[in-house]
Amino acid sequence: MADNAAAQRAAYAVIFTISLAVSTAMTMVPVYAERMGADYLTLGLMGAAAAVGYTVTTLVTGVLLDRYEKVRLYTLFNVAIAASMLTLVLARDVGDLIALRLLLGLTTGTFWVSSSAIVADLSQPEQLTHSIAVYNLSWMSGMVAGPLLGGLIGDALGFTALFTAVTLLVAAGAAITALSPLGRVRLMNSPGTKKTNRSPLGPVAWGYVCLFPYALCCGVYFNIVPGHLGKVGFTATTIGLLLTLSNAAKGAGFLGVERLVRWGTRRSLALISVILAAPLLVFAVTTDMVTMALVLAVYGLGNGLIEPVILNYIAQRAPAESRGLAMGVYETVFGVGSAISPVAAGLVSEAWTVGSVYTLLAVVALATIPLSWWLEEGAGTR
Repeated sequence: MADNAAAQRAAYAVIFTISLAVSTAMTMVPVYAERMGADYLTLGLMGAAAAVGYTVTTLVTGVLLDRYEKVRLYTLFNVAIAASMLTLVLARDVGDLIALRLLLGLTTGTFWVSSSAIVADLSQPEQLTHSIAVYNLSWMSGMVAGPLLGGLIGDALGFTALFTAVTLLVAAGAAITALSPLGRVRLMNSPGTKKTNRSPLGPVAWGYVCLFPYALCCGVYFNIVPGHLGKVGFTATTIGLLLTLSNAAKGAGFLGVERLVRWGTRRSLALISVILAAPLLVFAVTTDMVTMALVLAVYGLGNGLIEPVILNYIAQRAPAESRGLAMGVYETVFGVGSAISPVAAGLVSEAWTVGSVYTLLAVVALATIPLSWWLEEGAGTR
């Protein structure tokens, strides 16, 4: 019990460190591409390449985590992320960045699945909701600091120095995994739990359906919005500050999620959908910095509420012996949505206006409300 607690604290430290690096790269690569001359369609293709790699890896990772020892895989995954981060310094044009974002998507797809599965396995059943909340706060804290840190380094030292720095951060996370109490824990399903008469995803399938509209929104948020802010005249530092404010609001959303879960999943998702849609409508018509900051903060709050609500729904209901697969499919759905929406947004912006992209996304966010009517309420099936 004490060993698990120490390992869990170490896991949270690793999650913070690597999410800091990943969020910095995710938000600054589109800014770097925009400075190389990328248009909206090219930014969309780059985002789609990353999401395709991410989607492929997440499902495979979930299967591997259910079959093999999780912590050793986690260490290997993080070493691979560090290597792919370092390749970003080799980019000489937008074409290089598209290929390297595909590679980065392949490696970072392992991180979120394995992190959530390890935290869940280290938790007692009665502490699972709390552990997921702390897990979310850990990676969210990294995402709060990452964009601003990336913008400052990118403007002051250049993007080569930035990508070298994030590589060192991921390497530090891998070292913590290997040398901390987490590295002494062995997490592996026993042979008797590998087979189940239940469909492993049946109890949580509708949770994935409700995740999909949000995944579409996130594909644009991560891959188009940073470049869009650059095109309307903001510096990398200002873009980093705006996204940091958005992520800080997202972290604030995590703080209230346990109470929101008790309120009911269906009612929570209805409220959150409105919180997400409203700022998207304003974002479609503004370029003012103060308004942008407010809009991104409200949208970030919605992000911080919806992710743990859906993740908790899945974690509570998925069979324990298939938790890795369940987390993998969660991230796969996220990746599929994030692959579709950047390209679609690029095409829409070229055919009509950039503002129409965010208006359509507001409609997509509101579609979660009728989809959530089919979710089960009450205790999980575990």
